Amino acid sequence: MHRTIVALIACGACGGSPQKLTRATSSVYVRSDTDRTTVITPQLAVAANVTTSTNVEVGYEVDAWTGASVDVVTAATRAISERRNELDVGISHQAGRARFSGGYRFSIEPDYRSHGLVLGGRLELANKNTTLGLDLIASSDSVGRAGDPFFERSLRSAGARLSIAQVLDRASIVELVWESTRLDGFQASPYRWVAIGGDGTCASAAPFCIPEHVPDERFRHTLFARGRRALARHWSAGGEYRFYFDDWGIQSHAVQADVAWRVTPASMLSLRYRYYTQDEATFYRPRYFDLMSSGGYFARDRKLSAFLSHELGTTYLHRFELRDGDLALVGGLRAGGAWIDYLAFVGLDHVWVAELTALLGVELP
Repeated sequence: MHRTIVALIACGACGGSPQKLTRATSSVYVRSDTDRTTVITPQLAVAANVTTSTNVEVGYEVDAWTGASVDVVTAATRAISERRNELDVGISHQAGRARFSGGYRFSIEPDYRSHGLVLGGRLELANKNTTLGLDLIASSDSVGRAGDPFFERSLRSAGARLSIAQVLDRASIVELVWESTRLDGFQASPYRWVAIGGDGTCASAAPFCIPEHVPDERFRHTLFARGRRALARHWSAGGEYRFYFDDWGIQSHAVQADVAWRVTPASMLSLRYRYYTQDEATFYRPRYFDLMSSGGYFARDRKLSAFLSHELGTTYLHRFELRDGDLALVGGLRAGGAWIDYLAFVGLDHVWVAELTALLGVELP
């Protein structure tokens, strides 16, 4: 695959045409956890300059997922194996101090289909020390259920993202982002069933089980702040904070810190730590004993429960210059682990997660 990418790039550089491939990357992401879930995601992306001020990028990935997690087992269903294919196309155009962009995403699974659209703009001010951004986001999804040709539900979302990035001095930069999104439609899982009575699982002797049912409408809001500062010639540090809340009653906080070391002029090593905590949705219960206490809504989704996590990861990148700087190969490896502590989810208290990503890219000047 990588020899094919190099050949495409070399061909794109021929003939004196303004259309030129400038970057191609290929990566493989692997995730496995102690809840018997495995995800493997190979990805390929290429970028090209259509003109001196217009760039196009195309990406494709396959998300292969297998699992026999507690969600599946306690719902008295068999293990699940699925594959998702996703195509991303983006275009950006620089016009003086303004940059306009657009992106389209198409994702398909055996029981799910999604279309996403993003339109954005950036404006540079104060000698490029200040950048204002606005993105409009929309998606349209179709939710199905394997083995049931008559089950089809829709989900729509629309939102906006505002951002401002500010260079403070020669060594520091900060960014603030606010995003709001409205979702309308089917937001439950067609495979999750909720026990009423018993110990909270359908695999036990619960009096009866009903399909998961959550509100059709949801307003989500996120405030995001991050900054980075060069500490010395070869060292830099960054920090991020994310606050999220919605009208389902969930609030979450995420704090991340990292430090990067330029080992050589061509290599970079970084270390990252992230802490995350959230409350549960107002209608979520670890156990439901009647049909009225939660307002008629029932969920068996761990993402709606209260939990916290610790993540630690490291990344190494190396750049190899070829052909007197006319071509560069970029290789990288990212490894990490996480500890997730579920505070009120029947059948699952803790999960250990291991993640690994391998990257190989090609760049032209």
